[in-house]
Amino acid sequence: MSYTEVSIRIVCSFFVLLLLTRLMGKKEISQLNVFTFITAMTIGNIAASLSTAKNLEIGKGVFALCGWAVLTILMGFLSLKSKTARRIITGDPIIVIKQGKVMEKSLKKAVLDFDTLLGMLRQQNVFSLKDVEYAIFEVNGSLSVMKSQDKKNGSGTTWKKTLLFPTSTGVISEGKINEDSLSDLNLEVKWLKEQLKKAGVNSVTDVFYAEVQTDGSLYIDYKADKM
Repeated sequence: MSYTEVSIRIVCSFFVLLLLTRLMGKKEISQLNVFTFITAMTIGNIAASLSTAKNLEIGKGVFALCGWAVLTILMGFLSLKSKTARRIITGDPIIVIKQGKVMEKSLKKAVLDFDTLLGMLRQQNVFSLKDVEYAIFEVNGSLSVMKSQDKKNGSGTTWKKTLLFPTSTGVISEGKINEDSLSDLNLEVKWLKEQLKKAGVNSVTDVFYAEVQTDGSLYIDYKADKM
């Protein structure tokens, strides 16, 4: 290849990548799930080949870049619209420690060995399992840790506060009940409607967002919020 052709290839791959990254959205490297990370690496490799591989035509290289980008954008759109699709594409967060106890089956499901788990806890400044209320292995491979909260009663005795749920969980979004989330919490739609009724909510459609707090209470954000 001549220097002119190499220059044209570099300029083409640079601006196509710039355009595609703008279309695909912003996300920090630490927040990428495995699927998105592999897709980003693949697109980078195609761009590199487009710049230097003389047996790859410029048009076909640009087509391959755009094809991968379109599929990635499509998968992202499906993930936003469908929880089932999101689970298939990116997986679910997995609780690996519950109230100081390691969930061995969950470790196997996450393909995470115990030594690696302990190392990830130490990175969170946690050096004892008894100090962990919940630990959740996220879809991007990071570990979120909720430490046990020490409380003191009137006599000065220290005790551990046990939470009903590991994290606050959204059960209503834009006026629609998320039955999967309720099921994950072992709660029923009937319970949710009773809580809404107690809060003076006549219809689920009046609620923009609602989530079950770690203590079992229900937080409600109404659609008709007053300014």
